Amino acid sequence: MEELTAKQELASAFDAHHAPSNEIIEKCVHCGFCLPVCPTYVLWGQEMDSPRGRIYLMKMASEGTAEMNAKWVSHFDSCLGCMACMTACPSGVDYGKLIEATRAQIERKTERSRGEKLHRRFVFETFTRPERLRQMRWPLLAYQKSGLQAVVRGSGLLKLLPKRARAMEALLPKLGPREMVAEVTPAVGTKRRRAGIFSASECGNSASSGRRRMRSCGAARTAVLRRAAGARRRGNSSGGIREEGD
Repeated sequence: MEELTAKQELASAFDAHHAPSNEIIEKCVHCGFCLPVCPTYVLWGQEMDSPRGRIYLMKMASEGTAEMNAKWVSHFDSCLGCMACMTACPSGVDYGKLIEATRAQIERKTERSRGEKLHRRFVFETFTRPERLRQMRWPLLAYQKSGLQAVVRGSGLLKLLPKRARAMEALLPKLGPREMVAEVTPAVGTKRRRAGIFSASECGNSASSGRRRMRSCGAARTAVLRRAAGARRRGNSSGGIREEGD
C-alpha cells in the first residue's frame, strides 16, 4: 500500500504538501451549472477557463497526465477567485479549497519570469494596501490633469510598454475630487437598526505586523461601539455610521 502511494505521488504533478483534495475533485460531476456564472468562461468561452475545466486540469495533474507548464498555469492565473461557481454548484464542490491549494503548488513548483514576478509583486503589494493607493493618487491625478495622458495615448508611446502595463493604463479610472464618506448616513424611512462599517484604514497600516493590525482593528471597533452606545443613551443618532431604514 505504501509503495502504491509513493508511485502515485511520483506520478502526480503536485507534491504531497496540501495538494488539491482528490475527494473534492471527484465531487464535480461536470454538470456545467458553473459555466454561466464564471466571468472568464463568459468572456472567453474556453472550457479550461471555467471552474469545470480547471478542476479537470487539477485531476489530470494529480494523475500525472498533465504537466504544470506555462499553458496549464495560465488557466489558474486567469481565475478571479470570485467563487460564484460555488453558489451555483449543485454538488457542493468546494472550489475555493481547490484553487487555493493549486495556486500554492504553482508558486512552489514553477518558475516565473522576472517580469511576471515584478508585475505580481507590484499588484499584490499595492492594491492590497490602501495607504499606497492613496500615495499613487496624486501622481496619477497629475498625469491625467496635465494632459500628459492624452499625449501618451495619442502619440502611440503606450505601444512601447509591456502588454500588462498597457492594460493597466487603459483601466485607469478618471480621477476627480476626493469624495469623503460621511460619518453618519441617516436612515431613509423609519429607523430600525444601526450598522457600523470598518474601512481598512481604521485597522491600521497593512504593512505593520499582524498582531499590531489586530490590536488596531480591535481598538477601532471598540471606539465605534462605545460611540454608538453613548448615542443610544443620549437618545440621538450621533456616533453611528449607518442607519438602516425601509
